[in-house]
Amino acid sequence: MKQTMALIALALLILVGLNCGSTEDPIDKIDEVQLESGKLQVQVEEIEGVTIHVRLLKDGQLIAQADSVGNYDLGEIEKGEYTVEISAKGYETTELKVDIVAGETYVLDKVTLSPLEEPIAHLNGQLTDEETGNPLSNILIKLTETSGQEYETLTSDDGTFIFENLPADNAFTLSITHTCYEMYDQTVDAIEAGNTFEIDVKLTSMIRENVDLDPGNGLIDCSQAPGFELSDSNNQVRSLDEFIGDTKLVIVFYRGGW
Repeated sequence: MKQTMALIALALLILVGLNCGSTEDPIDKIDEVQLESGKLQVQVEEIEGVTIHVRLLKDGQLIAQADSVGNYDLGEIEKGEYTVEISAKGYETTELKVDIVAGETYVLDKVTLSPLEEPIAHLNGQLTDEETGNPLSNILIKLTETSGQEYETLTSDDGTFIFENLPADNAFTLSITHTCYEMYDQTVDAIEAGNTFEIDVKLTSMIRENVDLDPGNGLIDCSQAPGFELSDSNNQVRSLDEFIGDTKLVIVFYRGGW
């Protein structure tokens, strides 16, 4: 009997050592990463009946954009040097350099746009998921001239995107590259001066459901995480979907528990 009890005790010690059957988090603390950031406010002279677009670029890459009237607040921005691009249909694009300092708000003096004299064209479109029909927001769209000149924009919440003040009578290639969708390329024929070309784009999803995950390999790009339940701070069991939208949610997985 004593020998049996000793073997059981030894087995329990081994299980505890391997964190098996335990739901306690072995990680004492997860340090929160604090980004050094500042704010940017842009003031633009209003143009009646015209939407003005403000885009923020870093090293030539589009970071953020806003469409509003008069005052534009681009929120928290990581410190560093940026280019602010201000444009409107039928008006010259203005580019300004800004240096964002951590903890400070950079306020640009009011900008007034000047009308364009050369002939121009425009392109409007909407981006949706081919299967669900849902609009796809915050997706980078590229438009490339035959000369190699590139234009970029981000889709809005309703999936719409706009390219204004394009060179008239020029052909373009519209392209979209996204991790979870098939690559998309389409040729856009030359747009006559003063005209607006309308286009609807549907992307084919590559999201894989019910993927068998090998232990230790984690999730695969574009695979859908398996459903499971968690206990909240009140010890109420909730599905993972219910946590979506919470300000902060950190889940640490380890051998034997979470």
